Amino acid sequence: MSLEDNCWVAFREGNHKEAVYLLPLVKEPNKIKGRYIGWDNTSLLHLSSRNGWLDVTKDFITKYHCDPQERDSEGQNCLHWAAADNHVDVMRYLIDEYNCDPVDTSYRADTVLHRAAACKSLDAMKYLINHHHCDPIATNNEDKTVLHIAAIRNISPDVIKYLINECNCDPMAVDKEQWTPLHWAAYWGRSAVVECLLSTGKCDPLAKDNKGKTPLELAKDRQQRGGANTLPIFTKFGGIKSSHPIDSYVNVLLVGNPGAGKSTLSHVINDTACLSLLGSFRNAGGVVPCTGSLSLLGGRDIKEVIEIKPNVFNTDVTTIKLDIKDLVTIIEELTILNQLDCTKWIQFGLHLGLYDPRLKTIETDYKGKTVECFHECMSAWLRGEDKVREKGGPSWSSLATALDTIEEKSIATNIRDKYCKPKQLIA
Repeated sequence: MSLEDNCWVAFREGNHKEAVYLLPLVKEPNKIKGRYIGWDNTSLLHLSSRNGWLDVTKDFITKYHCDPQERDSEGQNCLHWAAADNHVDVMRYLIDEYNCDPVDTSYRADTVLHRAAACKSLDAMKYLINHHHCDPIATNNEDKTVLHIAAIRNISPDVIKYLINECNCDPMAVDKEQWTPLHWAAYWGRSAVVECLLSTGKCDPLAKDNKGKTPLELAKDRQQRGGANTLPIFTKFGGIKSSHPIDSYVNVLLVGNPGAGKSTLSHVINDTACLSLLGSFRNAGGVVPCTGSLSLLGGRDIKEVIEIKPNVFNTDVTTIKLDIKDLVTIIEELTILNQLDCTKWIQFGLHLGLYDPRLKTIETDYKGKTVECFHECMSAWLRGEDKVREKGGPSWSSLATALDTIEEKSIATNIRDKYCKPKQLIA
């Protein structure tokens, strides 16, 4: 590799010692640009900011005359990059010394605060909100608030709790699709986030989006297709304030038995009464009633929840075979939201059925360029090389299985939801 390529790799991999050694040897470090995960036009200054290297970041600006306002292909400057990895000292330097705007936005109108929330950078978020009065209810081009982004990208509820409890963010805010944060958390199977949102008592599990979908239905869809099952969390919470009648809530939970909620409860529910109901729903297949009571306050206050028996559905899927023509689509699905760490490509390739010698050859051919190696790995898989055929051949299903194995379960579930169609649902 050239000196410039080696320098890029050192910054990309976070090798501070190597980066500091190579940087003075490069003639024009301000012109070295590359692709980092899903972003093109990424500079060494961007990577230095993300790595939290304050000394190197200062040198780039003062010695090498790099522009701290320079943007990558998504319109993010180095302040976005520093916020992504929670480096408050670098953020403070960029804002105080070079007037970087703490409310700067990317091309999609994501603020620096959006970026910090997406990466679980809680210290960076507190710094932006407490010291620079950044607005936690600011929206991007899709009308997503910071809380929406946190619900999409976070597994831990810490950021969610901070935004709701300390910043008074509205957990029922909706984006352009009329999705609340609970819609997104249910869709991605974020169990801890779903529980955190429902525990506020402010989230409606039956709030409908533009297409009539509710968070509860999204959770049910994911469970049916073998993804993360958040339904037990929905059933855990009594006292959920809903703008919908109780029989509608039960109707959604009676999986595979539409109408059972109304037919079973209509003779005992009075829209204005406060009552208790004990016993079982004998007409409702797949439903086990809890032992507590179901009380209604005008048909709105849910005090008992309905548990769903496991394995109610036959989740066999139709296998859709893939070939090399699908490469672009597959790469987009895996990387469009920068969710897959491309440095895992060797581990991923092994689980897809490729042999170690082939993967080592790819690594040698592309001289450690992670993204290029990843693309070639996926090409070899689509061509059915090595042991790929024995693992079921190239298909969305086998791709999702490999993703599960390398602990990329949210991506796997998303692929199953979009491409792995159930053959039959049995009520």
